[in-house]
Amino acid sequence: MLTRRLHAEWALVVILSCLLVAFAARGAWLGALDTRIYDLASGLAAPAADDRILIAEIDEASLAAIGRWPWSRQVHTRALTMLAGYRPAGTAYDVLFFEPSGDDAALGAAIAQARPVFLPSLIDAADSGADRLSLPAPGIADPAVPTAAAQLLPDADGTIRGAEAALAVGGQRIAQLPTLLARAGQVGAHRSEPRGRFLIAYAGKDAFRRVSFASLAKGEVPPALVRGKLVLVGATAPGLGDMHPVPMAAGSLLSGVEIQANIVNTLLSGSAIAAPGGWPLAALALLPLIVLLIGFLRLTPSRNLVLAATLLVAVPLVSIALLPLARIWLPPSATMAGILLVHALWGWRRLTVVNHFVVAEADAILREPGVIAPARAAGQGGDTIAAEAARLQAAIAQVRYLRGFISQVIEQFPGAVLVIDAEDKVVLANEAATRRSGSGLIGAPSRAVMSLMFGSAPAVGVPLRDRTGRSLLMSEAVIEGGLRVLSFTDITELQRAADEREDLLQFLSHDLRSPNAAIVWLLESQDLEAERPALPNQLPTPLVEQIRSHARHGLRLADSFVQLVRARRRPMTMEPVDLSDVAREAADMVAAYARTRGARLTNASDAGELWVMGDQGMLVRAVINLLENAIKFGPDGAEIAYAVRQRGDEVVFAVEGPGPPMPPGRVADPFALYAEGRAADGKGSAGLGLAFVQTTAERHAGRAAYNYREGYGAAFEVVLPRAPLED
Repeated sequence: MLTRRLHAEWALVVILSCLLVAFAARGAWLGALDTRIYDLASGLAAPAADDRILIAEIDEASLAAIGRWPWSRQVHTRALTMLAGYRPAGTAYDVLFFEPSGDDAALGAAIAQARPVFLPSLIDAADSGADRLSLPAPGIADPAVPTAAAQLLPDADGTIRGAEAALAVGGQRIAQLPTLLARAGQVGAHRSEPRGRFLIAYAGKDAFRRVSFASLAKGEVPPALVRGKLVLVGATAPGLGDMHPVPMAAGSLLSGVEIQANIVNTLLSGSAIAAPGGWPLAALALLPLIVLLIGFLRLTPSRNLVLAATLLVAVPLVSIALLPLARIWLPPSATMAGILLVHALWGWRRLTVVNHFVVAEADAILREPGVIAPARAAGQGGDTIAAEAARLQAAIAQVRYLRGFISQVIEQFPGAVLVIDAEDKVVLANEAATRRSGSGLIGAPSRAVMSLMFGSAPAVGVPLRDRTGRSLLMSEAVIEGGLRVLSFTDITELQRAADEREDLLQFLSHDLRSPNAAIVWLLESQDLEAERPALPNQLPTPLVEQIRSHARHGLRLADSFVQLVRARRRPMTMEPVDLSDVAREAADMVAAYARTRGARLTNASDAGELWVMGDQGMLVRAVINLLENAIKFGPDGAEIAYAVRQRGDEVVFAVEGPGPPMPPGRVADPFALYAEGRAADGKGSAGLGLAFVQTTAERHAGRAAYNYREGYGAAFEVVLPRAPLED
């Protein structure tokens, strides 16, 4: 019951925790903590700065040399004209030219001369809800001049951590400014661009080469520094307001052109960091949690604590390690919070269930009648935990006492007692067992102990002698859990009595029967010489007949007693026996006796064979006893009927014949041993024959019955189970 309750609680914890962690990971409920961890660890994934990237910065020196911002387009025209002479691989001019001007034509010509030059555009949200793209002035942005989106994508806290290669505007995909510049640097090379949002792999603060815009416009920059480079023109002066927060590892604050340079570097180096989201992220976040939940079912509480602590440390370490190794960022906070929540929740529920179970079981033990009344704990002043602990302590004390009591009972048991576990090793032995086989029994294989005690493996219910010559009888009890209790009872005196009884049987069957048999033989021999003249020392004929009668009666009594004792004790040979054939055989054997009384035997059996499982010798003897009794107790010339019939799943042998009823003292138990009876000729009966019949029926799993019908006579039955057809 406890296991089922714990499994139910575990399933509830699994469902609740998995739902919470999945939605927390998918919805970035702990995004602030995740971004904090990422900002600290993102430096591990910083790629090297590409030498081809060159920033032409509009810095404080440029403002001082050229004048106050914004500059006229003539300034930009001169700078682009100089760039055309330097022949860079591509230029991203991160300056907005939205308002028309009279200098637009000259600027457009300079842009065309310095190709490829990429100009920025902005994405504005229209009143209708659809985004639109704001392009440079018409005189500047002709079809030959590529324009791109220059949109930074801050996170909820305003920090620039990610970017996209292209944005969807008005149903079209518009490439970002860094994307076009990176493509210009990948001419002849094939590198796939990230799809969707990716995290920028910042190269760090001041990682890229820089030149002042004023120096570039005056032609003071060495041509080798610019030729073949990817130039980004943009403002870096703090006063121009183009500064944005970035991860701490990247410098905390960077200008827009520096962020664009890092995006270009990320695309060129293929170091974009993937950030799975949605349900895939939720599924990944659940994996450590599932490991912990499975551990709850397999491990002990202390090991569960170690597992939880290990996972709590391993999850953020794995997330951080994946940054430089696989360029993947898996936010760990949802999983870490889930581990803490699950461990606390499961600990609470498991403790509650176990506490309820222990308290209920302790109360149940205390309510059960024991060997002694259990000691009740004193009040604990309203402290629930202390009261429950006191009840548990009382229950444990009761169990300990009962265990000690059982151990004392086993120890005081006069016979040897061994308790064997499922691995066939002795786990408990009393002093009597130790005396018979020596010390060191605990933990020893039971076979070795039996060999020490008896020299061979004993069998249950079979008497055997130990090494001291005592006769022992082994009994076995199997207890739940695979335990076996073996007890050895000393039956030496009983065995001696059995041996003496066997000697008595030998005496009755040989020493007592032999003289009676000799007397009968001598009297029979005298009858053969009856025609000779009588000698003076010969006995009178009536006396001879009296001696013969008593000798035969004594011989029959001895034979019946021996047959009865053997029927009760000797092992039977069970085999298929046709009871109809047994009845015919017995009838043939008593036919001569029936003729001396003028009796007639009639067979009224069912046709065919009726089989039982039994010992044929015992069955024949029992049927003979019933037939002889019917002849002996019936009048001369009586007609006796016997029959073997089938009655359901039983086979019945029945004998019926006229005769007197049994004496009143014997009617209650017709088959009692030594019960008084009287034959038709007045001779007594000791009841040995009917006792043999009942013994035979019972040992064949059957029964014997007697019935008397007034005016007709007695009827005896022996009812036996019918043998199955396959037997």
